[in-house]
Amino acid sequence: MSVPSPRLSVIIPAHNAAGVLDEQLEALRVQQGADPFEVLVCDNNSRDGTGAFAAAHAGTLDLRVVDAAGPSSASHARNRGAEVARGTVLLFCDADDLVDTHWVRELSAPLLSGADVIAAGALHHERFNDTDVLAAYGIAPDPDPASTPESKAPAGYAGYLPTAPGGNFAIRRDRYLALGGMDPSYPGGAEETDFAWRAQLTGTAVVTRPRAVVHYRLKRTPRALFRQQRIQHYARILLWTRYRTSDMTGPSLKYSLIQIARQVPNLLRRQSRADRLRTAQILGGNVGALQGILAFRILRHDPAPQSITAKTTEVSA
Repeated sequence: MSVPSPRLSVIIPAHNAAGVLDEQLEALRVQQGADPFEVLVCDNNSRDGTGAFAAAHAGTLDLRVVDAAGPSSASHARNRGAEVARGTVLLFCDADDLVDTHWVRELSAPLLSGADVIAAGALHHERFNDTDVLAAYGIAPDPDPASTPESKAPAGYAGYLPTAPGGNFAIRRDRYLALGGMDPSYPGGAEETDFAWRAQLTGTAVVTRPRAVVHYRLKRTPRALFRQQRIQHYARILLWTRYRTSDMTGPSLKYSLIQIARQVPNLLRRQSRADRLRTAQILGGNVGALQGILAFRILRHDPAPQSITAKTTEVSA
């Protein structure tokens, strides 16, 4: 007798994640109140045996390893997972974070009730990140999920439409595929905002789900923080070039140059760990913005948007 397909598919893009994945898998194993779900670990060019590790540690999970080899991109890995998913609702989380006990139930609820929405969960930061790291990012204390209302009209991002965290959102599979999935042409950032905006411009609203909590790991060293911010702000300039006719706030060459000039002297001073992290955050963001302005605004480099195509629908499991 055939086993019915689960209604939900949890998609985890993973690159060299063998050292962190077990904690996330355990959190999924102990979900409470959730409809049956499958887990797809989408292995994107790992060299540490991530796929074999996931298969060996599946335990009671309905887990498949998906071959997401190709462009080094979480977006590409998410797209591969969406293509082969059996569920009608897709939930996305990352390999190095930790979903809360009721995450599947809370994130999937509006979609299982028939709503055509992107359900955007909440990222909490205090569990894994110390006060120096939180201060460098300028992140406020975690809100109380029980007292935070769901919003059907969340605030916009960058002066335009609401966005959703790439590592904590859910959407109907048919809508994800109809939108062409996430765009891997974004260089390591902004793809989740581009996806959320494309969805809203074609009629799919974003709703917040404050009780669908993911405990998120931030970058803890100046080098890692600088690199992350540089890539994300570089990608944000590409996002702006594609939405420049909207209300999205644009880059400022003058602002970035001033911020860099103010921070460079700090590299020659003895700083506390908190100050080193903050300097790395500011420098990384503004160096990335300058690189993006040069590449996408001045030189007008415009990588072709990428989407799911019929050529990439073979199942690897």
